[in-house]
Amino acid sequence: MMRVFISSAMAGFLAACSQVDDTATLCTFDENGRMIMEAGNLTAACEEPAAIPIGATQERSGRLTIQEAHLPPPFSDLDKEWPPQPVTDKPKLVRPSVPPDLSYYIRAFPQAEEPAGDVLDLGSQHTIVLRDGCFFLDREGDNDPLVHFPYGTALTIDDEGYLAFGSRYEPDRMGTVRVGLSAETGWFSEPSAASPELAAACGDHKVVSVTTVTDPFAWPERFNPALRRYGERSGDRPAQIITRANACAVRQAQREADRRLRDPNLEPIDCNRFRGF
Repeated sequence: MMRVFISSAMAGFLAACSQVDDTATLCTFDENGRMIMEAGNLTAACEEPAAIPIGATQERSGRLTIQEAHLPPPFSDLDKEWPPQPVTDKPKLVRPSVPPDLSYYIRAFPQAEEPAGDVLDLGSQHTIVLRDGCFFLDREGDNDPLVHFPYGTALTIDDEGYLAFGSRYEPDRMGTVRVGLSAETGWFSEPSAASPELAAACGDHKVVSVTTVTDPFAWPERFNPALRRYGERSGDRPAQIITRANACAVRQAQREADRRLRDPNLEPIDCNRFRGF
Protein backbone atom coordinates (compact mmCIF):
# COMPACT_ATOMS: atom_id res chain seq x y z
CA MET A 1 0.00 0.00 0.00
CA MET A 2 1.43 3.36 -0.99
CA ARG A 3 1.97 5.70 1.92
CA VAL A 4 2.84 9.37 1.72
CA PHE A 5 3.62 11.96 4.38
CA ILE A 6 0.65 14.12 5.39
CA SER A 7 1.65 17.70 6.06
CA SER A 8 0.58 19.24 9.35
CA ALA A 9 -1.30 21.99 7.48
CA MET A 10 -3.40 19.53 5.46
CA ALA A 11 -4.03 17.33 8.49
CA GLY A 12 -5.25 20.36 10.37
CA PHE A 13 -7.58 21.34 7.52
CA LEU A 14 -9.07 17.84 7.33
CA ALA A 15 -9.69 17.85 11.06
CA ALA A 16 -11.41 21.23 10.87
CA CYS A 17 -13.51 20.26 7.86
CA SER A 18 -14.60 16.93 9.24
CA GLN A 19 -15.08 17.83 12.90
CA VAL A 20 -12.73 14.96 13.85
CA ASP A 21 -11.94 14.56 17.53
CA ASP A 22 -8.18 14.32 17.08
CA THR A 23 -7.43 12.05 20.03
CA ALA A 24 -5.24 9.74 17.92
CA THR A 25 -2.39 10.84 15.68
CA LEU A 26 -2.17 9.25 12.26
CA CYS A 27 1.10 7.40 11.71
CA THR A 28 3.36 8.76 8.99
CA PHE A 29 5.90 6.79 6.97
CA ASP A 30 9.11 7.45 5.10
CA GLU A 31 9.76 6.56 1.47
CA ASN A 32 10.73 3.02 2.50
CA GLY A 33 7.52 2.38 4.38
CA ARG A 34 9.12 2.69 7.83
CA MET A 35 7.12 4.48 10.50
CA ILE A 36 8.37 7.97 11.27
CA MET A 37 8.68 8.45 15.01
CA GLU A 38 8.75 11.77 16.83
CA ALA A 39 10.75 12.25 20.01
CA GLY A 40 8.92 10.83 23.00
CA ASN A 41 6.12 9.18 20.98
CA LEU A 42 5.48 5.45 21.05
CA THR A 43 4.37 3.39 18.05
CA ALA A 44 1.18 2.42 19.90
CA ALA A 45 0.26 6.10 20.21
CA CYS A 46 -0.52 6.53 16.52
CA GLU A 47 -3.07 5.05 14.11
CA GLU A 48 -1.90 3.16 11.04
CA PRO A 49 -4.08 3.83 7.97
CA ALA A 50 -6.88 1.31 7.49
CA ALA A 51 -6.73 -1.29 4.73
CA ILE A 52 -7.92 0.09 1.40
CA PRO A 53 -11.71 -0.48 1.21
CA ILE A 54 -13.10 -2.97 -1.29
CA GLY A 55 -13.69 -1.45 -4.73
CA ALA A 56 -11.54 1.62 -4.04
CA THR A 57 -8.65 2.79 -6.20
CA GLN A 58 -5.71 4.48 -4.56
CA GLU A 59 -4.43 7.45 -6.54
CA ARG A 60 -0.78 8.54 -6.76
CA SER A 61 -1.60 11.11 -4.08
CA GLY A 62 -2.48 8.29 -1.67
CA ARG A 63 -6.13 9.39 -1.66
CA LEU A 64 -8.98 7.13 -2.78
CA THR A 65 -11.38 7.10 -5.72
CA ILE A 66 -14.70 5.22 -5.50
CA GLN A 67 -17.13 5.66 -8.39
CA GLU A 68 -19.46 2.69 -7.76
CA ALA A 69 -20.21 -0.08 -5.29
CA HIS A 70 -22.07 -3.38 -5.18
CA LEU A 71 -25.53 -3.21 -3.59
CA PRO A 72 -25.99 -5.90 -0.92
CA PRO A 73 -29.43 -7.60 -1.13
CA PRO A 74 -31.64 -5.09 0.71
CA PHE A 75 -34.67 -7.27 1.58
CA SER A 76 -34.83 -10.03 4.17
CA ASP A 77 -38.26 -10.19 5.82
CA LEU A 78 -41.65 -9.12 4.46
CA ASP A 79 -43.01 -8.64 7.99
CA LYS A 80 -40.14 -6.49 9.19
CA GLU A 81 -41.10 -3.07 10.51
CA TRP A 82 -39.07 0.02 11.33
CA PRO A 83 -38.12 0.64 13.99
CA PRO A 84 -38.44 -2.89 15.43
CA GLN A 85 -38.93 -1.39 18.88
CA PRO A 86 -39.42 2.14 20.20
CA VAL A 87 -36.27 4.22 20.57
CA THR A 88 -36.34 5.64 24.08
CA ASP A 89 -32.66 6.43 24.57
CA LYS A 90 -31.50 9.88 23.53
CA PRO A 91 -28.95 9.52 20.71
CA LYS A 92 -25.40 10.24 21.85
CA LEU A 93 -22.50 11.46 19.76
CA VAL A 94 -20.07 8.54 19.95
CA ARG A 95 -17.77 8.72 16.89
CA PRO A 96 -15.96 11.26 14.71
CA SER A 97 -17.12 11.95 11.19
CA VAL A 98 -13.78 10.75 9.77
CA PRO A 99 -11.97 8.12 11.88
CA PRO A 100 -8.22 8.74 12.18
CA ASP A 101 -7.34 5.54 10.29
CA LEU A 102 -9.44 6.70 7.29
CA SER A 103 -8.34 10.34 7.27
CA TYR A 104 -5.18 9.36 5.37
CA TYR A 105 -7.34 8.65 2.30
CA ILE A 106 -9.61 11.73 2.41
CA ARG A 107 -8.68 15.27 1.37
CA ALA A 108 -11.71 16.97 2.91
CA PHE A 109 -15.05 16.17 4.55
CA PRO A 110 -16.89 19.52 4.76
CA GLN A 111 -19.66 19.28 7.30
CA ALA A 112 -22.19 21.35 9.25
CA GLU A 113 -20.82 22.54 12.57
CA GLU A 114 -24.00 21.69 14.51
CA PRO A 115 -27.18 19.61 14.10
CA ALA A 116 -29.78 21.20 11.85
CA GLY A 117 -32.80 20.10 13.89
CA ASP A 118 -36.02 19.30 12.02
CA VAL A 119 -35.64 19.86 8.29
CA LEU A 120 -37.89 19.45 5.27
CA ASP A 121 -37.26 15.98 3.82
CA LEU A 122 -37.96 15.87 0.09
CA GLY A 123 -36.92 12.24 -0.23
CA SER A 124 -34.37 13.04 -2.96
CA GLN A 125 -31.80 10.45 -3.98
CA HIS A 126 -28.32 11.07 -5.36
CA THR A 127 -25.14 9.08 -5.80
CA ILE A 128 -22.17 10.46 -3.87
CA VAL A 129 -18.77 9.39 -5.21
CA LEU A 130 -15.20 9.85 -4.03
CA ARG A 131 -12.61 11.19 -6.48
CA ASP A 132 -9.00 11.52 -5.35
CA GLY A 133 -10.13 12.05 -1.74
CA CYS A 134 -12.99 14.50 -2.43
CA PHE A 135 -16.72 13.76 -2.33
CA PHE A 136 -18.88 14.78 -5.31
CA LEU A 137 -22.60 14.59 -6.04
CA ASP A 138 -22.61 12.60 -9.29
CA ARG A 139 -24.90 14.34 -11.77
CA GLU A 140 -25.18 14.28 -15.53
CA GLY A 141 -22.42 16.21 -17.25
CA ASP A 142 -18.92 17.18 -16.15
CA ASN A 143 -19.78 19.87 -13.60
CA ASP A 144 -20.42 17.78 -10.49
CA PRO A 145 -20.51 19.77 -7.23
CA LEU A 146 -18.71 18.88 -4.03
CA VAL A 147 -20.87 17.68 -1.12
CA HIS A 148 -21.29 19.50 2.19
CA PHE A 149 -22.46 16.89 4.70
CA PRO A 150 -24.89 17.14 7.63
CA TYR A 151 -23.52 17.17 11.16
CA GLY A 152 -24.54 13.58 11.97
CA THR A 153 -22.89 11.81 9.01
CA ALA A 154 -19.77 9.72 9.53
CA LEU A 155 -17.51 7.60 7.37
CA THR A 156 -17.17 3.93 8.26
CA ILE A 157 -16.17 0.58 6.81
CA ASP A 158 -19.18 -1.75 6.54
CA ASP A 159 -19.29 -5.45 7.37
CA GLU A 160 -18.07 -6.43 3.89
CA GLY A 161 -15.18 -3.96 3.76
CA TYR A 162 -16.75 -1.16 1.67
CA LEU A 163 -16.38 2.53 2.54
CA ALA A 164 -19.82 3.74 3.62
CA PHE A 165 -21.71 6.63 5.13
CA GLY A 166 -23.07 5.95 8.60
CA SER A 167 -24.03 7.92 11.68
CA ARG A 168 -22.00 9.62 14.39
CA TYR A 169 -24.76 8.76 16.86
CA GLU A 170 -25.85 5.75 18.88
CA PRO A 171 -28.43 4.34 18.96
CA ASP A 172 -28.62 4.40 15.17
CA ARG A 173 -31.31 2.58 13.20
CA MET A 174 -30.54 4.06 9.80
CA GLY A 175 -27.74 1.65 8.90
CA THR A 176 -25.15 2.53 6.29
CA VAL A 177 -25.06 3.25 2.56
CA ARG A 178 -21.94 2.63 0.52
CA VAL A 179 -20.04 5.37 -1.24
CA GLY A 180 -20.91 5.03 -4.93
CA LEU A 181 -24.52 3.89 -4.38
CA SER A 182 -27.69 5.96 -4.50
CA ALA A 183 -28.42 7.52 -1.09
CA GLU A 184 -31.31 9.45 0.43
CA THR A 185 -30.06 13.04 0.51
CA GLY A 186 -33.19 14.82 1.78
CA TRP A 187 -33.28 18.52 0.98
CA PHE A 188 -30.29 19.85 -0.96
CA SER A 189 -29.19 23.43 -1.53
CA GLU A 190 -28.44 25.30 -4.69
CA PRO A 191 -24.76 25.10 -5.70
CA SER A 192 -22.58 27.75 -4.09
CA ALA A 193 -18.91 28.69 -4.10
CA ALA A 194 -16.48 26.52 -2.14
CA SER A 195 -14.61 28.00 0.80
CA PRO A 196 -10.96 28.88 0.07
CA GLU A 197 -9.81 25.92 2.21
CA LEU A 198 -12.07 23.45 0.42
CA ALA A 199 -11.12 24.83 -3.00
CA ALA A 200 -7.44 24.48 -2.11
CA ALA A 201 -7.97 20.82 -1.16
CA CYS A 202 -10.41 19.72 -3.89
CA GLY A 203 -10.32 22.32 -6.66
CA ASP A 204 -12.55 25.18 -7.71
CA HIS A 205 -15.94 23.42 -7.75
CA LYS A 206 -19.38 24.46 -6.58
CA VAL A 207 -20.71 22.94 -3.35
CA VAL A 208 -24.13 21.44 -2.56
CA SER A 209 -25.35 20.89 1.00
CA VAL A 210 -27.56 17.90 1.80
CA THR A 211 -29.60 17.26 4.94
CA THR A 212 -29.13 13.50 5.20
CA VAL A 213 -27.07 10.67 3.70
CA THR A 214 -28.93 7.47 4.48
CA ASP A 215 -29.84 4.08 3.05
CA PRO A 216 -32.97 4.24 0.83
CA PHE A 217 -33.86 0.72 2.03
CA ALA A 218 -33.65 1.60 5.74
CA TRP A 219 -37.45 1.88 6.06
CA PRO A 220 -38.94 -1.62 5.47
CA GLU A 221 -42.52 -0.30 5.56
CA ARG A 222 -41.69 1.75 2.47
CA PHE A 223 -41.39 -1.43 0.39
CA ASN A 224 -42.88 -4.38 2.26
CA PRO A 225 -46.59 -3.54 1.81
CA ALA A 226 -46.09 -3.39 -1.98
CA LEU A 227 -44.11 -6.63 -1.93
CA ARG A 228 -46.86 -8.36 0.06
CA ARG A 229 -49.45 -7.13 -2.45
CA TYR A 230 -47.28 -8.54 -5.23
CA GLY A 231 -47.32 -11.88 -3.42
CA GLU A 232 -51.09 -11.80 -3.15
CA ARG A 233 -51.42 -11.18 -6.88
CA SER A 234 -48.80 -13.67 -8.02
CA GLY A 235 -49.29 -16.42 -5.47
CA ASP A 236 -45.54 -16.52 -4.81
CA ARG A 237 -44.24 -17.56 -1.40
CA PRO A 238 -42.46 -14.92 0.75
CA ALA A 239 -39.06 -16.50 0.09
CA GLN A 240 -39.64 -16.26 -3.66
CA ILE A 241 -40.74 -12.63 -3.39
CA ILE A 242 -37.63 -11.72 -1.38
CA THR A 243 -35.36 -13.48 -3.88
CA ARG A 244 -36.93 -11.70 -6.86
CA ALA A 245 -37.04 -8.30 -5.14
CA ASN A 246 -33.37 -8.54 -4.18
CA ALA A 247 -32.37 -9.64 -7.67
CA CYS A 248 -34.21 -6.68 -9.22
CA ALA A 249 -32.74 -4.17 -6.74
CA VAL A 250 -29.19 -5.40 -7.35
CA ARG A 251 -29.66 -5.32 -11.14
CA GLN A 252 -31.14 -1.82 -10.95
CA ALA A 253 -28.18 -0.52 -8.90
CA GLN A 254 -25.70 -2.03 -11.36
CA ARG A 255 -27.58 -0.58 -14.32
CA GLU A 256 -27.54 2.88 -12.69
CA ALA A 257 -23.76 2.61 -12.32
CA ASP A 258 -23.39 1.45 -15.92
CA ARG A 259 -25.47 4.38 -17.17
CA ARG A 260 -23.46 6.88 -15.08
CA LEU A 261 -20.01 5.56 -15.88
CA ARG A 262 -20.11 3.61 -19.13
CA ASP A 263 -23.17 3.94 -21.37
CA PRO A 264 -25.87 6.57 -20.68
CA ASN A 265 -27.96 5.11 -23.51
CA LEU A 266 -28.68 1.88 -21.62
CA GLU A 267 -32.33 1.38 -20.69
CA PRO A 268 -32.92 1.96 -16.96
CA ILE A 269 -34.36 -0.83 -14.84
CA ASP A 270 -37.46 0.20 -12.88
CA CYS A 271 -38.08 -2.10 -9.91
CA ASN A 272 -41.09 -0.01 -8.90
CA ARG A 273 -43.06 -1.88 -11.56
CA PHE A 274 -42.11 -5.13 -9.90
CA ARG A 275 -43.00 -3.86 -6.45
CA GLY A 276 -46.35 -2.54 -7.65
CA PHE A 277 -45.96 1.10 -6.60
